Amino acid sequence: MGGLPIVNASIFLDELTNILTREFVQCDSLAQNIVREREAIKRLALQEFVSINQSRIAILDCLHSLKEELDTVLDRLAIACHVPEAGRTLTEILPRTHSPQAGEILQQYERLADKARAVKHDIAVNQLLIKNAQSFLIRATEAHHQPPPVDDLYTVSGSRSNSGMPAALIRREG
Repeated sequence: MGGLPIVNASIFLDELTNILTREFVQCDSLAQNIVREREAIKRLALQEFVSINQSRIAILDCLHSLKEELDTVLDRLAIACHVPEAGRTLTEILPRTHSPQAGEILQQYERLADKARAVKHDIAVNQLLIKNAQSFLIRATEAHHQPPPVDDLYTVSGSRSNSGMPAALIRREG
């Protein structure tokens, strides 16, 4: 009644386990990439960002492919279990397989979801660090470009300056 032949269910469930395992590995890689990015942010090692971003793009491309693969397997499993399109989520489909393996897959899926939430949080932390570093650098440049008081500048020839061209001016000492 609504169940799948054990062979079909086992094949689909094995595919789901395999995909979720590969997604977890990619999430771990993404988490390591984020840690690497955070260290580069802290050191202001801008030259490292190109390789970090290239690595991240490769990881995200792989995750996108895995999501498409997961969607395909879930659609096939949903059709086989007679799950209406509106309810085609992993958590709705698995119980309809009536397989003991379904519970393990749900636990695996929850671990993956927890990992994805942690990665999302770490990305938000890095975004905040980048925003703070940008703000600091902007303020530092603005402070550096403040025009000095006019009566404090002299030209190379020794006369007072009326313009603020720092390359041709000498600051009065004492």
